[in-house]
Formats: sequence, C-alpha cells, structure tokens
Amino acid sequence: MKNTSLILLCCLAFSSIKAQHLSPQVIGSAGASFSNTTAKTDLTVGEVVIETFSNNTILTQGFHQGDLKVSTALVNIDIKTKIYPNPSTNFLIVELEKNVNAELLVYDVNGKLVIKDKLINEQQKQLDFSFLTQGNYFLHINIADKQSVYQINKSK
Repeated sequence: MKNTSLILLCCLAFSSIKAQHLSPQVIGSAGASFSNTTAKTDLTVGEVVIETFSNNTILTQGFHQGDLKVSTALVNIDIKTKIYPNPSTNFLIVELEKNVNAELLVYDVNGKLVIKDKLINEQQKQLDFSFLTQGNYFLHINIADKQSVYQINKSK
C-alpha cells in the first residue's frame, strides 16, 4: 500500500509540471525595446561579441537573432521557353512553345524595374536592351499565377 501511495503521489506531482516556453529576450546592461503592431526592435549597448551557443537552450551574443520564417507560393511556368542571345547586347528574344498571355518584367540587380512588356496571345517578343548599362538583369515571365525567373547578362 505504501508503494502504491508513493507512486500515485509522484505521478500527481509530475503531471502538474508544465513545460516552460520563453520567447527570445535581451539581457543587457543598457538599452531599449520598441515595438508596434508590425515590428519589434531591441537594442543594447556594448555588444562586441557575435556568437551562438546551443545545448538544449540557445544563447546568442551580439546581434539579436529572432525567428525568421519565409514561405513562397511561387510555381514555375510549365511552358518550354527559349531566351536568346544571352549575353545580350542590344536586344533579347523571349520565345515560348505556344501563344500565351504573359507579363515580361526585367529588373536590375537592385530590384528596380527597367523593362515592362506583355505577350498578348503571342509566342515571341523582342525586348530592347540597347539603353541598359552593362551588367546582370533578371527577366520575370508571369503567366496567370505562375512565374519563371531568368538571369540575363547585358554586355557592350
């Protein structure tokens, strides 16, 4: 009877313990924390070491390292595509295997839109690259809810 009571008492004691979950927080000698409905920022004074330690608990020193979750619903277009010449000098030809309605967007490496064009029930389009400076560009082909991205090199 004693053993049964002792086991029952231990089970009751351990069943009442709940796991503790702590969100990341900063412990520093000086600093501040600011937040609004969309963002939170913390700053402290004197952080010169940047390192992460992990042993069932994550300890970071230096930059605040929060949880970052990135997701995308990008689906590549399923139409055979030819893009030539690459590298390009004055023009770029985009050729698809069938007539489509598509949006053609060319961005520079800084993300600035430099060319915007459309295919309207067309299979091929020539884009003017003559005014662009030498460098790398990204061609986005959007068809409905699908997109493919191609890197284009513009040479002199």
